[in-house]
Amino acid sequence: MNLYLLFIVVLSLIGIKFFIKDFNKEYLSKDTTSSIKGIFILIVFYSHLVTYTIIQRSKDFMMLEVRNFLGQLMVTMFLFYSGYGIYESIKKKKKEYVKSIPTKRILITLFNFDIAIISFIIVNHFLNRVYPLKNILLSFIGWEGIGNSNWYIFGILIMYLITYLSFTFFDKDNKKALISNWVLTIIFVLFMSVYKEDYWYNTLFCYPLGLTYSYFKDKIEKVLFNNKKYFIALLVVLFSFVAFRGLTATDWIYYQLMSMAFCLLIVLLTMKISVKNKYLKWFGDNLFWLYILQRIPMLVLTKYGYASHAYRFALASFVITILMALCYSFVFNRVNEKILTLFKVKKKS
Repeated sequence: MNLYLLFIVVLSLIGIKFFIKDFNKEYLSKDTTSSIKGIFILIVFYSHLVTYTIIQRSKDFMMLEVRNFLGQLMVTMFLFYSGYGIYESIKKKKKEYVKSIPTKRILITLFNFDIAIISFIIVNHFLNRVYPLKNILLSFIGWEGIGNSNWYIFGILIMYLITYLSFTFFDKDNKKALISNWVLTIIFVLFMSVYKEDYWYNTLFCYPLGLTYSYFKDKIEKVLFNNKKYFIALLVVLFSFVAFRGLTATDWIYYQLMSMAFCLLIVLLTMKISVKNKYLKWFGDNLFWLYILQRIPMLVLTKYGYASHAYRFALASFVITILMALCYSFVFNRVNEKILTLFKVKKKS
């Protein structure tokens, strides 16, 4: 599976540009953020894959090390970019965008997620995988899983809801709305720490961090678009990441701090390194379906004995996941447009 790591590296090098004296002014453009998300969804695929098959460490140690090093960090940029993108839209569209969040963000995400859940129910039926009715019902909101990935969807839906409530209540004061986002997220994380395992909540601060970065973006760039100040900031963030990483075993709060430092580290690196191309962008743009469907071929292929052949299993799972993502996105992206039209929500809002 080291070949898979080579595949990711080669894909990332296509069209790469380095900015030595100047800065990459498009470090948070849609093309860039989609490409970065594309890299991480490919890593997520491998992370899920190894839970179904036996990997030979002698042949796969490099990819395994990347997976083990990142852990939950591989999803942090999804959260950060989501928060960043939402606040950028709020700055441009203001109340119009806030009013669209229940439909455009919450309803559409939940609808697509539930389509995937129905797919898992059908697959589980044919594979004779039985789950209690309570689990099946709760899986439709992401609180329980039936073989699917669910914690991230549950978390991001709550983040969207918190954003909507905060910016609706403090509709004339974005600063207070931002503070409200942080307060409610902290409360939610404390709640989740009682009822769920730490991976459900130990990266969620990255979402309000994205909101906050967008809020202060102009001021941040005025400071950091200076090589001397940039490298000082890079060293500080890198040191913080290493320091917090060393403390993650003692308390989940340090994992949150490490996760936020990791997000800022990626942001800083993309100020100097432009990583974007149409291939990575496709993976990033189709992140939802790739993320939510990838366990289906893994489950089916495992049931029929293909998991004993790790490399064939990996290739088959990868190809089938892409084909499924293409089909689901083709059909349900159009359904989503119909839903938005029904609720009179502008597609580009």
